[in-house]
Amino acid sequence: MSDIVKKYNAGTNHASSGINAKRIEEDEEGIRVPELKASVPQAIQRARVNLKMTQKDLAAKIYERQSVVNDYENGTAIPSVAILAKMEKVLGVKLRGKDIGHPIAAPAHK
Repeated sequence: MSDIVKKYNAGTNHASSGINAKRIEEDEEGIRVPELKASVPQAIQRARVNLKMTQKDLAAKIYERQSVVNDYENGTAIPSVAILAKMEKVLGVKLRGKDIGHPIAAPAHK
């Protein structure tokens, strides 16, 4: 028969790990979550509709889930440069920087 020994604070969060919860909370207040500019969701939806694409079609072309496209069009997504770049390429409109919603200029040929 084996002896069972209960370790002090085993399986609880009562042990002191030296982390000050108040300090963590104060640090998190300074973190700013990036947000989509208000014009980006409208530009995505307008370009997608002009191309006669559904959200599902766009999602398939950028290799993302339909819910990702939906979140971007609703303005609830945390913006990702990679996803915005893929959408720009498929939709042919600027979604980053200046001139959001304007067509992407074709590269000049020599």
